[in-house]
Amino acid sequence: GGARSLMSGYSMNGGQTWTPVVVPGISLCSGGTFDRASDPWVTISPDGTAYFMSLSFMNDEPNGAGGDNALFVSRSIDGGVSWSGPRTLILDTDGQIFNDKNAMTADPVDSNFVYAVWDRLVDLTLPSAGKSGKPFIGAAHGGDGAANARARYRKIRNLGGLATSPVTFFGPTYFARTTDGGVTWEAAKKIHDPGPNAQTINNLAVVLNNGDVVDFFTEILHNGKTRIGYVRSSDKGETFGPAQVAVDMNVTLFGTMTPDAREPVRDANILFDVAVDRHDDHHAEHHSGNIYLVWQDGRFQNLDRVAFSMSTNNGASWSTPVIISKTPYNQNKLRRQAFIPSVEVGAHHKVIVTYYDFRNDINDGKEATDYWAISCDVAGGANCRTAGGWGSEARLTPDSFNMLNAPVARGHFLGDYMGLVNAGGTVTAVFGKAVGPNLNDMFSTTIP
Repeated sequence: GGARSLMSGYSMNGGQTWTPVVVPGISLCSGGTFDRASDPWVTISPDGTAYFMSLSFMNDEPNGAGGDNALFVSRSIDGGVSWSGPRTLILDTDGQIFNDKNAMTADPVDSNFVYAVWDRLVDLTLPSAGKSGKPFIGAAHGGDGAANARARYRKIRNLGGLATSPVTFFGPTYFARTTDGGVTWEAAKKIHDPGPNAQTINNLAVVLNNGDVVDFFTEILHNGKTRIGYVRSSDKGETFGPAQVAVDMNVTLFGTMTPDAREPVRDANILFDVAVDRHDDHHAEHHSGNIYLVWQDGRFQNLDRVAFSMSTNNGASWSTPVIISKTPYNQNKLRRQAFIPSVEVGAHHKVIVTYYDFRNDINDGKEATDYWAISCDVAGGANCRTAGGWGSEARLTPDSFNMLNAPVARGHFLGDYMGLVNAGGTVTAVFGKAVGPNLNDMFSTTIP
């Protein structure tokens, strides 16, 4: 579930060229003490300070317990050319506890504040303190919390809904922040607990135009219901209110499969992305502050496609989910799938969504895959709440690539999220592409 080391890349010319850098001290390979590292995340403060969050862990113990694991933050004040040694946000040595699926958000108006969120899984079926675990799921361990979450979700669905007893796991949301630009970090704290035999995953914090810090998350309940929820702070993360529900998800049981060989793809199943329109021009009172959600959803065709919902009132209410991916009809239904969506707001309030699909695939022994961008021109009057409001489709991969070349990590794996960011009014995508057998490279391109 993890890598020998984690890399970052920096560009000083708007993404035209990139220089890779090993982030130091987070794994044995990079001068640290942990066997493996995973889940890299970068955020940048208004003053240009960059923060790199990472998950490091030891290999599983011989008795089946998990290894020690920690969440680190590294800091760069030179645009990513170099990184400080890691600061520890949380360290767990109990074989039943694993921190996972971390993300970090710099406050967009105050460089003193940066917010970190993640889920902290307590698996009572694993050994701890010399005790033997009782198998419940048989899920993968080894630092792969997303795979474990999918296994739990499928187990619950197959059981027709899990009772609250016996309690086999917990999965609350944890939060940490700095209030002094990364010099110190406050102790990690629990900000939402979905209860026994339930968990959150894919926590993503955003800052609304009114200053509220909102942590969105996928919530997998004990009865198998899956939804996107959130908790809100009106005091920059000092306290959080009760959980609210944004939308109910329609999660397919197994996620994306390649169209011909029908091999599993490690995708964004049970995950999502969120963006906020932070433009504050005086002519955008009906657009500024909008919140946008995208996720893989199986409604209508029981196939993974890209769903969308939005809020125009700081999350108080949400539009009815609609499928927006533009993948055309094909008699092979698996060529209609769309997966791993990302969302961002570009110049003039234009909402941009990216995703992969198999529309160019033919049955030739390969599984042709492409990456696409679509947009909704909010300021131009387009209605993003309808599929017809989305257009301006752009192909971001000049040539299709073969998904079967992607390395296998419980499915062919490009990544379970892709980068999409607005920098100076230009939206840039960073995405994975299989370039040879068992080999992925990362690419960047601007969205036209």
